[in-house]
Amino acid sequence: MNNRGDGFEWSGGHPALDFVNTLDERPSDEPIENLATYHDLVRFAELAGLIEPPIAKRLRRGPALGRIVKGARRLREHLHDILEAKVSGRPGRQPDLDALSAAIKAAHAARTLVASRSGGLVRYRWCSPWTPEIPLHACALAIESLLVDEECTRIRKCAAADCDVYYLDTSKSQRRQWCSMNGCGNREKQRRRRAVARN
Repeated sequence: MNNRGDGFEWSGGHPALDFVNTLDERPSDEPIENLATYHDLVRFAELAGLIEPPIAKRLRRGPALGRIVKGARRLREHLHDILEAKVSGRPGRQPDLDALSAAIKAAHAARTLVASRSGGLVRYRWCSPWTPEIPLHACALAIESLLVDEECTRIRKCAAADCDVYYLDTSKSQRRQWCSMNGCGNREKQRRRRAVARN
């Protein structure tokens, strides 16, 4: 549910899931594309905490490169297909995994280790932080974090028939069903009450 008023869906609980949810109203005939432009991609990456505000500000002043946002949308759909397979109990398709692997490899190649100024010995830094691909690389690294570091049983899809939002179930009971209780949860409860009243 978007409480920030910025057009993005933030129910995912993980930047990679928020990324896959940038295609809103996915099950409908007319889904809403929230990554329509390169500047949308930069804005998403900044708001998701994937790139620092100074980098985002500089990238917004640069050329709006359509090929990069198209690449981001393709990456998003490969992740969506992997998640869809997971919730359906199927293994992910190798072409999707290969595409994600290539994007993650490119993202790692765009970083270098530098001495850390606070805590730890080293940290990662972008080799060239003003490269237009940085938001795409940042999203690829978020996908790697989701698929490698998170417990896959906690990745869920909203149970509402008309919602395709993915989220990380961080509830103690691990029984969360909806992307948002105020949105889909309430609508589904109302539908069930009406169905019971008709019978």
